[in-house]
Amino acid sequence: MPPVFGRTARPASRLAVLVAVGLLVASCHAHRPLGPPVPTGATTLGGPAMTSAPPPPPGWQVHVNVPTSQQQAQDTVLGYLKKTLNALPAGTVYDASRYSGGTSAVPCNDAPLNTKPPVEFSATGDLRLPPGLDAGKLIAQVGDVWKSWGWWVFERDGMYKPNRSGFSPDGYELHIGVPAVPGPPNITGTAPCFPHDIARDDLPFPRTITAGP
Repeated sequence: MPPVFGRTARPASRLAVLVAVGLLVASCHAHRPLGPPVPTGATTLGGPAMTSAPPPPPGWQVHVNVPTSQQQAQDTVLGYLKKTLNALPAGTVYDASRYSGGTSAVPCNDAPLNTKPPVEFSATGDLRLPPGLDAGKLIAQVGDVWKSWGWWVFERDGMYKPNRSGFSPDGYELHIGVPAVPGPPNITGTAPCFPHDIARDDLPFPRTITAGP
């Protein structure tokens, strides 16, 4: 599993975020949601865990679209990645080669200790940029693109900057940021948690996605 956004345990300090959107969460789920409506944990990009977040946009609410199959989860993540790439300059490429494919379907971080915990699908890759394109400006541009979709988007404190985290009203997440060592930005797409019984390990996912229609 690549050491990137969204796959470390959710620390207790994240209660500050949960308080900030507690009413939102309570209205959507009576118990632990299958798809988290708030940031899903610190990254291993460095620094302490995020302890606060700006408020979501006016009218933003979570209505988690729990995948009914892993294929649906993968297709939706892929669709959001393609939509992001299509808004970026020609020649920008999502490349998961460095991550041995860059996908995983593993037990959710907050899953209860039982034999069949819910599963979370994620896909991670580097963003290879055209010559002369500034990574910081591109990351900010990506955040603006996600905001234009009506997503909750912000830069996380306590982590390498620039970065942006985007949360969709349907429970999906996209994260982009600079790595701990010099290199291209990486981007991760994550689906809401879905039942263990429908998880599969034989579904292909593109290793590269190129910007363009």
